[in-house]
Amino acid sequence: MKISTLLPVFNAAATIESAVNSILTQTFTDFELIIVDDGSNDGTPEILRSSRDPRIKILRQEHAGIVAALNHGLSLARGEFIARMDADDISLPRRFEKQVKLLKTDTQFATVGCSVEIFPKENVAAGMRYYIDWLNSLHTPEDIRKNIFVEMPLLHPTLMLRTNRVKAIGGYRKGDFPEDYDLLLRLYAAGGKFDSVPEILFRWREHANKLSRQHSTYRAEAYRELKLQYVVKLLLEKKGKFLFWGVGRDGKLHARSLSQQGWLPEAFIDINPKKIGHTYLNRPIIAPDAIPNTTELILCCVGTKGARPKIRNYLLARNFFEGEQFWFLA
Repeated sequence: MKISTLLPVFNAAATIESAVNSILTQTFTDFELIIVDDGSNDGTPEILRSSRDPRIKILRQEHAGIVAALNHGLSLARGEFIARMDADDISLPRRFEKQVKLLKTDTQFATVGCSVEIFPKENVAAGMRYYIDWLNSLHTPEDIRKNIFVEMPLLHPTLMLRTNRVKAIGGYRKGDFPEDYDLLLRLYAAGGKFDSVPEILFRWREHANKLSRQHSTYRAEAYRELKLQYVVKLLLEKKGKFLFWGVGRDGKLHARSLSQQGWLPEAFIDINPKKIGHTYLNRPIIAPDAIPNTTELILCCVGTKGARPKIRNYLLARNFFEGEQFWFLA
């Protein structure tokens, strides 16, 4: 068995049939489809019972949430790879074929994703369009690595993962944080590499009832606190001293959180002349030209649209390396 597809579902009678059919019509056919019904009380169970394809396995549990459903399915997975799928989305026919091919190119790839189309267009707000455009711009392992602390750089339901890597880190964790970003960060911390097929192979449905719209584990603060745990573990504990670029709203939120964990920069960086020369959190605010050439770590968190490429270009011109000496947060 090459692929075990994990599809958790809760009350998705309107979309589950199209989601399942999109898996059954994949050009790569060596897979099992493990559907975990997380206590649905709408028409979902009846729709699932009508499925006749022998590759489908239906598990039912009392309603316990997505993490429990995913780990239930994972415990019974027989495939070399785990393919994620959600009950309201659509995988295009060559998704599995192209993701398996990419995984075979490097045994260090813990997971691969793909580019995404979000639909229906009338439901998509500007912020979500910006996120999808950003996600679809990450075409290489290095692109993904450099952006690991910005936002979830691979969409969870597009992932195809090495089963042994997922099981080695204990599967999914439940807590006051997004389980998908947590999984990706733990895979990264364990030395995993990521890649993405640079083609749209997945249609992601946008609607007001999405779990990520309703559950507290997906709020902005939960993402921020989770990523900063790994910033501390993987960057600050190794480097020690650092500078922090950004004293706007987003920068202050991140800087305050780090300070509460006992991490304050040597100085803050800003381009606003009204801020330069003052202090924040008892640390000086300096201009970019005052950054010492010997600086080993700069964390950059500026929410202004277009600021990130300008900061990147400036630091690269100063011979600082992204993903080594400077990292972006958001």
